[in-house]
Amino acid sequence: MVATDAPSRPGPGLAEPPEPQPSWLRRAWRNPRFQRVWTTPQASWTRVVLLFLAVATITHLPAFSRTFWNPDEGFLATQARALNTESGQFYQIIVDRKPPLLPYVYAWVFKLFGDHGLSTVVVIRVLAIGVHVVTAILITQIAKRRYGQHGVWAGLLYLLGSAGLAPEDSQAASFEVFMLPWTCAAFLLADSARRNRGHAIPLLAGSGVAAALATLTKQTAGVTMLPVAWRAWKDHRWRGLATVIPAFLLPIVGVAFWVGFGDFFFWVFTGNSGYLTSLGSFATIMARFWGNFGIFAGASAAAFLSIMYMTVRNGIIKADADLWLWLAGAAVGVSSGFHFFGHYFLQMLPPIVILATGALHRNSSRLRWTMLGVTGTTATLFLTLAFTWPRTDMEHNWEVAQEVQKVAGPGKSEPIIVWGMDPSIYFMSGQIPASRFITAGFLSGFAGGGDQTSVPPIVYTPNSPIVGMAQDILNLQRKGQEPELFVDDSWGKPYQPKDIGVIADLVNNYYSLRKGVDHTFIYQLTKPDGLRVWAQTIVDDGMQDVWDKNQWDFLNPSDGS
Repeated sequence: MVATDAPSRPGPGLAEPPEPQPSWLRRAWRNPRFQRVWTTPQASWTRVVLLFLAVATITHLPAFSRTFWNPDEGFLATQARALNTESGQFYQIIVDRKPPLLPYVYAWVFKLFGDHGLSTVVVIRVLAIGVHVVTAILITQIAKRRYGQHGVWAGLLYLLGSAGLAPEDSQAASFEVFMLPWTCAAFLLADSARRNRGHAIPLLAGSGVAAALATLTKQTAGVTMLPVAWRAWKDHRWRGLATVIPAFLLPIVGVAFWVGFGDFFFWVFTGNSGYLTSLGSFATIMARFWGNFGIFAGASAAAFLSIMYMTVRNGIIKADADLWLWLAGAAVGVSSGFHFFGHYFLQMLPPIVILATGALHRNSSRLRWTMLGVTGTTATLFLTLAFTWPRTDMEHNWEVAQEVQKVAGPGKSEPIIVWGMDPSIYFMSGQIPASRFITAGFLSGFAGGGDQTSVPPIVYTPNSPIVGMAQDILNLQRKGQEPELFVDDSWGKPYQPKDIGVIADLVNNYYSLRKGVDHTFIYQLTKPDGLRVWAQTIVDDGMQDVWDKNQWDFLNPSDGS
C-alpha cells in the first residue's frame, strides 16, 4: 500500500543525516556498504516511520493519564466486555447507533490481552497511536506522489493537527481515529489506479473495500466514496464504477448478514432519525459549531492560511479536484445531524494537510518551517492543556463505581441499570448492564448533541428501546437474575427519573435509596415481583399495536384481491 521509491532529491524528513562527529561513526558513515544500506528507499521510509512514531507518541502521551476521555470510550469498553461474555448477534447483546467494527476491535483486544479492567485500556491507547502513525504514512504517500519530497510534511501536519482539539476529543481512541486509515487507504488506492492502469481494476476494488471498512467503523466515512467514485468514473468510466461500487457495498451487506441484517440497517442507518433530528436551538448549534471549528482551525491555522492564500492567488488547481471533493465530502460527514462535536472534525484533517502541502510545494516551500513551527507550537499548547485538563467527571465516575462495587458485594459482577449518559460506570465497577440499551439517551430519546432542555415522549412500540429494556429485564428474571441496583446519574438533566413517568414508577415503587455520591444516587431492588409486573406491562403496551393488527386481520380476513 505504501510505495518505497526514494525521492529525487533530499527533502524534509528524508534528507541524509549530518555527518556524525565521533571518529568511529565517521569511519562507518564513509563506508560505501553502510551508505548503500542507509540510503535505500526502505531506509528512507524507516526514518520517516520512526519520526512519525516519535511525534505521535509525544502528542498523544496525555491519553495515558486517565482511563476514559469521553463517554464514547466508556461505551466501547462496556460493549467489548459484553461481547466477550455473551454469545449472539451484536445488536441483540448490546446496542449502538454505530456500525460494529470498532466495538469488535475493542473486544478482540480485551480477549487477546486479557480483560483486566482499567489496565487493559492502556493497550487501546497504544493501538490508537499506531493507527495515527498508519494514517500519517498513508497521507504522506498520497502527498509524495503529487508533490515529491515535500510529502512527508503532510504526515507531520496531520500528527500535530490531530492533537489540536479539546483533549477529550484529541486524546480519545475514538471512531474517527480508527476510520481515518481506511478513508486514506481508499483515496490512495483510487489514485494508484489512475497511475497504474495495468492493475487499475484490482486497485479500484481495494479502494471500494477500504471505503466500506471505513463506513463499518463510522457511517459518515461513507462520504469518502465521493472522490473515489469520481476518480473511478473519470479514469475508467463505467468499468470503474462497476468495480468500485460493488466492492463498497458487498462488505457492508456481508457484515449486515453476519450481525443480523434487520438490526444492522435499523440501528446504523434507518433508526437514527430521532437522534439526527434532535437539534436543539439554532443558537446552540451555531455555538457548538463555531466553538469546535474554531479550535480545529486554530490548531491547524498555518495549513488553513496556506490553502486560502494559494487558492486566492491561483484558484482551485485542476489536479487537486479530487482532494477538494474529499474535503467537501468530509465536511458533509462532519455536518451530519448538526451536532458538531469536536472529534467529528478529525475527518477533515487528511485532505486539509495534503492541500496545504500542495500549497507549500507550489510556493517553493519557503514557508514550510514557518508552517511546521506554528503547528508545532499549537500542538504543544494543546499537549500542555491535556495534561492539566480537569478531572472532575472522571473522579466522580470512579467514586460512584467504587460505591457500586461495595453495595454489590466484593468480587460480585451482577446486572445493574445506570441511568445516565456515561456508561463507563459499568466498566469501572465491573458490573453487567441489565439491558442492551446502556444509556438514558437511548431509553429516553435524549440526544447529547441535541435539545438539552427536554426529552420527547416515551414511545411504546416493538422497536422502542424502553420496551426492549423491559424485555431484557424479563429475560434476566427467567434466568434467576434481576437488576439489583439502579444508579441514577442524571442529576440536573431533563431525563431525570422524576420527569419521566415510567422510570419514576420503577424507582419509587420497586427500589429504595441505598447510597448517595455527590449528585448520583444508588438504589437497591426491594420488590422483584413488582419489577416483573412493571416490565411485563411495558412489553404488553409495546406489543399492543401488533396485537390490534393481528386481531383486525383475524376479524376481517383478506379476500385475496
